[in-house]
Parts: sequence; structure tokens; C-alpha cells
Amino acid sequence: KIVEGRNRKIEDSIKAAEATLEEKEKISELKKQAVAEAQIEAVKIVDAAKYQADLTGKKIINDAQTEAEAAVAKKMELLEDRFSQEEKRLQGRISDLVVTTTRQLLKSTLTRPDQQRLIDKQIKALGELA
Repeated sequence: KIVEGRNRKIEDSIKAAEATLEEKEKISELKKQAVAEAQIEAVKIVDAAKYQADLTGKKIINDAQTEAEAAVAKKMELLEDRFSQEEKRLQGRISDLVVTTTRQLLKSTLTRPDQQRLIDKQIKALGELA
């Protein structure tokens, strides 16, 4: 009986060891599966991050381009306004120079009575227009 009990204990220990080995193998397989799933998930996360970074980069570039175009348009508008003002100033200056030159020319070529007749004629023409 003692030998039988001992043999039973040995058999139970062997069965327990075998069960432990099987459990260890199952755990090892579960670990391998979890690592594989984690790697797949990591690849998905990296791909999603790359895609999002690409979208963000494109948006940043697009926003910067839009902002630059707006700044250029504003500068162009300011330059056109300044050019227009300068053009008006020059036209006024040219008109003044033409009047001054014409006045000096008329004074030197027309006599006082000729000047008066010319002025009267222009006043009459202006009166007819009104």
C-alpha cells in the first residue's frame, strides 16, 4: 500500500507537471499571439499617424500659401494706390508746368491787347457752354 500510494503521488506529480507544461505552452502561444496583434496594431497606429501628419502638413502648406497670396494681394493693392496717387500728383504738376509755360509763352509773344482778346474769346466760349 505504501508503494502504491507513493506511485500514485508520483503519477499525480507527473500529471501535474505535464498539465503545467501544457499550460505554459498555452501561455507562450497567447504571448506570441498578443505580440503579433500588438505589432499589427502598432503598424496601423503608425500608418494612421503618417496619414494624419501628411494631411496636417498639406493643410499647413495650403494655409501658408493662402496667407502669402493674401499678403501679396494686399501689397499689390497698396502699390497700385500709391502709383495712382503719384500719377495724379504728376498730372497736377504737369498741368501746372503747362499753364506756367503757356502763360510765359503768351506773355512773350502776345501783346497786352491780344492777350485780352484771347481771354475774352475764351470767356465767351465758356459762357456758351454753360
